[in-house]
Amino acid sequence: MEEIMNTIIFACSTLRKELLAAMKENNNHTPIFFLPREVHTDPKFLHTYVQDKIDRFCQVDRIVICTSGCGGGTIGLTATTAEIVIPRTRDCLDILLSGNSLSTLERNYEGVFFTDSWLDFTRNSPLDLDKLEAERGKEGAAKFIKKLYGRINQFYIIDTGCYDLTPVRKYVRRMAHILNGTVEEIQGQYGILKKIAKNQFDEDFLILRKGDTVPHGFTFPVSTK
Repeated sequence: MEEIMNTIIFACSTLRKELLAAMKENNNHTPIFFLPREVHTDPKFLHTYVQDKIDRFCQVDRIVICTSGCGGGTIGLTATTAEIVIPRTRDCLDILLSGNSLSTLERNYEGVFFTDSWLDFTRNSPLDLDKLEAERGKEGAAKFIKKLYGRINQFYIIDTGCYDLTPVRKYVRRMAHILNGTVEEIQGQYGILKKIAKNQFDEDFLILRKGDTVPHGFTFPVSTK
């Protein structure tokens, strides 16, 4: 493990359980600031919010931004006050699916991925199946879901070992039934988060010196299944 600098971490709330597990395992007590739910669906707000936080932290050496590509919301962020470290991942799903190296990461981009955090996010959105059924009835909700998802009907539950799979399985199977789809459980090693907890910033991360800006195309190419 490299020498620990005066560091803070900004992280997406969908990574909370896995990041906290990695930090606990490595006895890392770096302060973590979880971003509000609203930034998850608005890249422009994400950019403005995170840049404002970067500008305000003037007494740290390093800021780890654990949100990755996220719809382009991190492109153009500037290291105004400290060194910035950011995973070269496209989004939080890549982070959860990552292993020892992003060079070996594979992902089905036509699939729909769930963890308990993503289920919680879905339940708090207008697209929650229970809300749709309450508003439109089961038949109307099913019709809406089919139109929304189109031909996409492959569901994946990412098992990170940090949460109870039971409620996620139940919800996802309902969705798959409506779409005549499939459900597969896959392992999520969340290697990127483990590297952050170990202060192990290798080629899977973009490291910006003070004054540098996050460029376009900084994410690592990911193989598709």
